[in-house]
Order: sequence, then C-alpha cells, then structure tokens
Amino acid sequence: MEETRYGQLLTRGFIQAIPWAIVFSVAWLLTFNLTMGMVRQEVKEAIEYGAKVGVSQAIHTVLHDPEFDQALWPKIKQNTKETIEYTVTMAHRASLVSTECKACMKK
Repeated sequence: MEETRYGQLLTRGFIQAIPWAIVFSVAWLLTFNLTMGMVRQEVKEAIEYGAKVGVSQAIHTVLHDPEFDQALWPKIKQNTKETIEYTVTMAHRASLVSTECKACMKK
C-alpha cells in the first residue's frame, strides 16, 4: 500500500468539499430567495408600521415629558423667535442694499 502525505490528503479533501459547498450555497440562496419572495410585502408593511409607530411614540413621549416642558420648550421657543428676528433683519438689510445699488446705478 502506498503512503499518502498529509498535504495530499488535505488537498484531496478540499477538492472533494468544493462541490458540496457549491451545492449547499445554491440551495441556501434558492431557499432565501423563495422565503423573501413570500414575505417581502409583509416585511415592507412591518417596516412602515414600525417607523410610523416609532415616530408617534417619540412625539408622544417628548410632548408629555415634564422636563421637556420646563427646560427645553422655553429654549426652543426663544431660539425660534431669535431665528425669525435674524431672518427678517437680514432680509431687510438685503433689500436696503439692493435698493441703494439700484439708486447708485441710476445716477
């Protein structure tokens, strides 16, 4: 009986394992595609429902939080007021500059 080396045994085993790996991979992909094809619409609806419920729960939690009402809400209102004032001021300045430029061009 002829002795085979350890490397030859490993190579032979690896070569024999390649077709099985291909068969199992193809079987897994087919199973996965069939399963996803059957549940695709349910998954889409579940994601939409989860997003909708998550947003509404977050809004409900924030609006009914006493610390939000006492600490953050006044700051949000103040920042919004300052933003509006700044925007109006800058728009007014821009209109004055454009009016002055038009006046300069007429002279």
